[in-house]
Amino acid sequence: MSDAGVGGFGDARQGRVGALLLERVQERQTLCLHALADARAETLRFGRFLDSDAVSAEEMLVHAGRQTGRRAEGRHILAIQDTTELHFAGHAASKHGFGRAGNGEDIGLFLHPTIAVDAAHGGVVGLVGATVLNRTAGKVAPRRQRTAEARESHRWLAGARSAEAVLEQAAMITVVADRESDIYDLFARRQARVHLLSRAAQDRGLAEGGRLFAHAAALPGQARHVIAVPGRGARPARQAAVALRFGAVTLLRPATAARDLAERVVVHLVDVAEAAPPPGEPALHWCLLTTHAVADVAAAQQVVSWYQARWTIEQVFRSLKSAALAAEESQVCEARRFIRLAVIGLIAAVRIVQIVLGRDGATGQPLNDAADPEDLPVLHALNARLQGRTARLHNPHRPDSLAWFAWIVARLGGWSGYTSKGYKPAGPKTIARGLIRLDGRIEGWHLAHSADV
Repeated sequence: MSDAGVGGFGDARQGRVGALLLERVQERQTLCLHALADARAETLRFGRFLDSDAVSAEEMLVHAGRQTGRRAEGRHILAIQDTTELHFAGHAASKHGFGRAGNGEDIGLFLHPTIAVDAAHGGVVGLVGATVLNRTAGKVAPRRQRTAEARESHRWLAGARSAEAVLEQAAMITVVADRESDIYDLFARRQARVHLLSRAAQDRGLAEGGRLFAHAAALPGQARHVIAVPGRGARPARQAAVALRFGAVTLLRPATAARDLAERVVVHLVDVAEAAPPPGEPALHWCLLTTHAVADVAAAQQVVSWYQARWTIEQVFRSLKSAALAAEESQVCEARRFIRLAVIGLIAAVRIVQIVLGRDGATGQPLNDAADPEDLPVLHALNARLQGRTARLHNPHRPDSLAWFAWIVARLGGWSGYTSKGYKPAGPKTIARGLIRLDGRIEGWHLAHSADV
């Protein structure tokens, strides 16, 4: 596959090792080097790759972003960003170069990726980029004494700028993020071709008078809407009936913001409030701020739908950690090595979620979101071999769709192919197994046919 691997690094050998390492991460669902290698010599080979000064997480991210940028052409892309923590409790004695985790006691680091999701159907297009935070510095100056660029919150601005650069061929870009992204700088420094959609965390002062949250609560309810709330942990998924309120507001520059920022910024507010949550459940309440115009109920519902797509990045984090790749179980001891390996894991996790979400055709994605057109001959050959004799075991999807590709991957990963009651669809682990088997077959196909030329 022409898009395979994680970069060239100016050395064909390093490029091959990187591609092999990505394949093994997908196949074996771990970031432990000993488990990824077939022999001690291969373990050393992977270790040298991760140690090499020529290899960088930045080039891996640029390589992934370049692929995503090509696929995004002409589309409205939701650039969804968020932060996850990779936590290594009890490993301080065996790991080196790691900073403090979020609890301030254990060691760990933070990944802040931006993923591209098609606004029209919710399918994953690819990885845009990422920032890695490793809190190795000692005590820092108080937040108000640091510039915006020196604060950890700068990652939200960096994510928006990265989206603008990587997705330059997209028809529209909307950067979507949760409460932590509610930073005045983000709205005040917004580039013209990038829209923003954030959940408000700060009760900001308004040019209209009063504060944001009281203003939102006082707006008249415009419509009732039902939202699917995903399950989390022991909490089951549910449907929430909410009231929608919306209108334009003018945010005032806070006293703590830089003086060179605009004194006021006009945004649109969409308030989402659940009146009667189930017993024991907190009421769902989102106060959303966006640079998109919201003039009617349909526009407000669209904004809510785009914000709901933020859950996709949570699925990427779950695949990176508990659901597939077990990143926090890695035995790599050096932070420098682990950061590069974690980025490879992130690339793999995005690809896994892309196929899991598109497996039933609900996203309506084209085949080239996940596969290279030059691989079509081997994909058709595999599809013919994997189909059973009965119609129930035939690939039911169009050959130009991502769902058709996902069916092949799932079958290679060990999925039965049955979709009737009692049979589960292919999950992240099955898709991960199928991807490595597919990549190996594609590589063998191209090697065999290049030898005939």
